[in-house]
Amino acid sequence: MTFLEEFIRNPATVGSLVPSSRELTDKVMEPIDFTQARCIVEYGPGTGVFTDILLARRQPGTTIVLIEVSRRFCQLLQARYAAHSDVHVIHGSAAETGEYLRQRGLDQPDYVVCGLPFSSLSRRLGWRILEHTRQLLQPNGQLILFQYSLRNTRLFEKFFQPLGQEYVLLNLPPAYVLTYAPRPVAAASRAA
Repeated sequence: MTFLEEFIRNPATVGSLVPSSRELTDKVMEPIDFTQARCIVEYGPGTGVFTDILLARRQPGTTIVLIEVSRRFCQLLQARYAAHSDVHVIHGSAAETGEYLRQRGLDQPDYVVCGLPFSSLSRRLGWRILEHTRQLLQPNGQLILFQYSLRNTRLFEKFFQPLGQEYVLLNLPPAYVLTYAPRPVAAASRAA
């Protein structure tokens, strides 16, 4: 019920009425090299569907940072993961992630997993989050997005180079998993 209630309360920040399927979570996890990842950031973890799998697959010492804008989800996540080491639950905006990492002395992320509903976010906020994420990631890092349409791929490609695209039919609604590498700043400026 928490997921549905939060969707009704804040439809612009919660992308779906129901949590993601196992098929979708598996596709989102595929690009992640858990043997090498030292820091993984998740934007909009909601109730922790992806977080549970990140925690199950990570190596000892890998830090997981959860950035959640919903105070209600944030409280739920803090209670749920309080006993886990190297898990940071932060109530705030994805556009401020670098500052949150600096405050905690954490490294740049190797991966950012993101299910933020870019179609519902203001264009300006979406732009800020993507630009910030490009600067935030390790040079060989990856942004893994799941979206319910391909409407924003041109926006994503202003800041990132596409590496892969998968369609997951067994999810409600069906979703796309998009994997990107950061564009060098000069190339991103030309793409704009």
